[in-house]
Amino acid sequence: MARCSRASPAADPNSDVTMTDQSVAAPMTRRRPSDQANPAIVSGRLTSQPTSNASSPGSLGSGRLFAPLEPPSALPGYLGSTSFSAVLTEHRNEIPFELEENTDSSVGLVVEPDRLRSGVDVLRFLYNFRVCHALIEKFYIRTWNTVVPKLVMDEILRSVRVIFDNFNATDPTAQLQELATQIFQNTARPMRTHKSMTAEEYCASFTGRNLRWEALGSIFTLCGMQVAITPDRDPEITQGSDDPRAKDKLLEQVTVVSTVCLGFCDQASSVNELLAILQFNDTMLRTQQYGDSSYQAWRRLGDLVSTIYAAGLHLENDGADNCPFFLRQWRRRCFTAAFYMDKMVATFVGRPPLMNSKFCTPTAPLDLSDADLVAGGDVLNKAISELDSAGWNTKGMQYLVTPTRLRYQLAIIREEALEVVLGTHEQHNLIQKSEDIQAKSRAIWGAAPDHLRYDRRLDDQFHDGSLTIAYFYLDYLYTCFLLYRAVSKHTNTGQADLCDISRRVLAIVIRVNSFRTPMVDLDRHFSWIVLTYGVPSASVLLLELLRQSHEPGPHAVLLPRAELIRNLSVFVSFLSWVSCPGHGNYTTCKEAEKKLSHILDRLLDPQPVQQHVVDDVTSGLDNFLNWSNYNTLWDFNSEYMSLGEGFAP
Repeated sequence: MARCSRASPAADPNSDVTMTDQSVAAPMTRRRPSDQANPAIVSGRLTSQPTSNASSPGSLGSGRLFAPLEPPSALPGYLGSTSFSAVLTEHRNEIPFELEENTDSSVGLVVEPDRLRSGVDVLRFLYNFRVCHALIEKFYIRTWNTVVPKLVMDEILRSVRVIFDNFNATDPTAQLQELATQIFQNTARPMRTHKSMTAEEYCASFTGRNLRWEALGSIFTLCGMQVAITPDRDPEITQGSDDPRAKDKLLEQVTVVSTVCLGFCDQASSVNELLAILQFNDTMLRTQQYGDSSYQAWRRLGDLVSTIYAAGLHLENDGADNCPFFLRQWRRRCFTAAFYMDKMVATFVGRPPLMNSKFCTPTAPLDLSDADLVAGGDVLNKAISELDSAGWNTKGMQYLVTPTRLRYQLAIIREEALEVVLGTHEQHNLIQKSEDIQAKSRAIWGAAPDHLRYDRRLDDQFHDGSLTIAYFYLDYLYTCFLLYRAVSKHTNTGQADLCDISRRVLAIVIRVNSFRTPMVDLDRHFSWIVLTYGVPSASVLLLELLRQSHEPGPHAVLLPRAELIRNLSVFVSFLSWVSCPGHGNYTTCKEAEKKLSHILDRLLDPQPVQQHVVDDVTSGLDNFLNWSNYNTLWDFNSEYMSLGEGFAP
């Protein structure tokens, strides 16, 4: 879908690149005439430790610990039907007097000097971060996986620009301090909504004089995700610097500042959808920077889930009477995106999901454009009337919300599959359970609009949109893969089905990753595709081929050996380039390449093996399907591999 891009601010011909005391360029900044600290130094003050260690909420990397800003009278967030207040709340209409609401306790809030100094440092960083507008424009052009409506982010950026343009260019320090104090007070206040609220009023509640750290934090996380896939020598990033690590240092700086913003929000303890959006974006950034299996990302995902529950975003009807229609849809989008992320990360690391649909009222957002949502009135009513009975648009359009709808539906089925493959209960009626879940999955996939179905668009030339559609199909197939693995492990049947689904998944991964461009090389999501879908399916096929090479035929599972070896060779080559040094998944990809290459070499150049090794290989892939520890997705410790080390965490 074509999108309009907002022009980035004009470059200042008199600007220069500032340097830290270690001669490290601050590549993303334009020095203003009388700035007293450049962003690289500012971020250095914010953290004296490596970025990966500067993530503890409530503290800064420099070691300064701050008391929470949450006053004793702060609102506790969503309280459910078992809470201490449930009886009075549910019978509120029967009480002959009005219950008092908590008053605004942030008025007159005193901000500690160290906390204020850190806030000023963050604002000074943003004050000099002159390419953030351009980075965010590029982010929205390239991605379909965002929970922040672009019009909301545009309003945040516009508001910040207006504030900064009114600063004293000679010495903005006093104004930065005043602004930081105001933002701390705003963030400590709960956000209020009402049913007739317009989108302009909603945005005004966290921009301008009401600016909050949640809003500013999302600027940094979105910029970080765009920086991560920007070429190293991009002139907009380097700003003339010769430092080969200019981009990496910028990414580290942006991550540190987003961490600080999250710490400020955590101290204020005000839960809302803006905080959930910031945590979602920060989790995405962590997976790109530190890897999809990193504890950084997992811990941030836990924070996101806590906010979802505390803000009541998991319940459709909670607070609906005081919420305008467009905001209900945006909150749905936030919840469903978090739900999907939870299931995908849980699958990748083999841990129980953190969210459970049994405690939610899951409703997918309607397939409407943000423009129609905020327009309201007849425009909105007309757009709703043109949706089909399932809530899909009938024009074949792909709005920002469209992928979220389908991913959410697939995630609900994935949750059921994970209960089977990760659950510790006795695996009785496993085949029937697997068939029931797959029947539900087929029904959901069959009801998806044709323009989102990769299997109905196989002849399309690849472009960004069709790559997104391929991801949908892989998610659908991979749920089947997980169930076939469980059946194969526990019943010693269904190996043919497992190999068949593995061939289909591998073929799609190869086709997707054959669409190689400089941008593909930089996009860290491709390593996710290769590791999540490609490596498990390739491992199944390699080990079955290896088993058959040491076992006299005929074989129960018929495989096209020559075709598979060609495809597997191509796939293993992907692992050598799909993640670059410095990417979070780089080490994992290199380990997978080494281990799969070893098996492939054994197939191409067979060596005599002892009988007990042959018996191990022919035991229905039991060694491979190590269900006692799901995170050992590929059992590479068998004797025939002679490789003792496991995957890097």
